[in-house]
Amino acid sequence: MARINFSDISVLIIRSTFNTRFLMARVCRKIPPLARVVDMLFFEGDDIQVLPRDSTIHLDEINSTSTADLEINAEIDPPVNTLLPSEVLRVMIEKSRYHFIMDSCICRASNDCQDYPQDLGCLFLGKGAYRISHKLGRRVSASEALKHVKKSQEAGLVHIIGRNKIDSVWLNTGPKEELLSICHCCPCCCLWKMAPELPEDIGKGFIPMMGVELVFEEHLCMGCGKCAKGVCFVDAIHLENGQACLDLNKCRCCGRCAEVCSTGALTIKMSDNSIKEAISRVEGLVDVEATCDD
Repeated sequence: MARINFSDISVLIIRSTFNTRFLMARVCRKIPPLARVVDMLFFEGDDIQVLPRDSTIHLDEINSTSTADLEINAEIDPPVNTLLPSEVLRVMIEKSRYHFIMDSCICRASNDCQDYPQDLGCLFLGKGAYRISHKLGRRVSASEALKHVKKSQEAGLVHIIGRNKIDSVWLNTGPKEELLSICHCCPCCCLWKMAPELPEDIGKGFIPMMGVELVFEEHLCMGCGKCAKGVCFVDAIHLENGQACLDLNKCRCCGRCAEVCSTGALTIKMSDNSIKEAISRVEGLVDVEATCDD
């Protein structure tokens, strides 16, 4: 008789229940005791930053800190004297002893996504990555991981990075403090698209990148509606009376709306210390330099 392992069961459960996540989120909001149990099992200790796409950052507006200060591997050279959001990924990838790339994105595969590549799966770092079943993907070098990030960026995906307990659970990797998740998200299938429906205590661990904000200059808005049509994955923007309206409580500053805005009404701003603050926060979540012998 064929043996079914934990990863097979996990994938089956996720794919069969994925499209009920909005309903489950709303149920948790209505039943606080259930929300506390769900939080403890799948979301406790989550700390995930949404990185705006590099293309949304205007080079004359970002900080000019030398990349050498962050010991960034120069294999994929950033523009001279500039730091883009993806540098957060580069630093953590170079620090990590282990790197694991999934063969597919479980979210896009579960949702049968037709708009973005299903084969661009999550990247995992840290000791937990060493324990992921090879049936789900492969261990790679730091160089291969960087190329995977670049390919995902070119495909129009948004990176999120942090400690995501649900990943350590379904991948059976051990303590959540030993697995760092880097996901490449589309606006149609991301698990966190349900964030606005979740109880506040659960959703608070899913945040914009440190030092980043979305700026809306209303006088420049022409009401074209591009930003409100399947662009925001948390539905934080819509048209009202011929003008864009933002819900900053929902917004995670992914930058997709700024990317499609042709008038400059929507822009992403980064503080001078944004990159360092973001890296510092991630470093405190998972010790990616630790080895399995530690």
